[in-house]
Amino acid sequence: MSNPQQQLSSLTDAVSRLLDAYTGLKDRNRELQQRLEATEEALNKERQDNSHIHNQSYPSPQDSSLTASELDALVEEIDNCIALLKS
Repeated sequence: MSNPQQQLSSLTDAVSRLLDAYTGLKDRNRELQQRLEATEEALNKERQDNSHIHNQSYPSPQDSSLTASELDALVEEIDNCIALLKS
């Protein structure tokens, strides 16, 4: 059986190794968290860019259609133009 001094020394060494491992894991976790945040930012930017390009290439039907009142006003203006041309 080992003496108390050896046991204490062994425990101290084990605790030191655990602290070193914990510090290493904590640093690695911080590094991975930073990489994750950077990747998420890049992904969000890419999504915004793609959304912007998609919206420019394919306007939504709502953007390209006229409301009923706008269509009525357009027809009225066309009628007025035709009437002016006839006179």
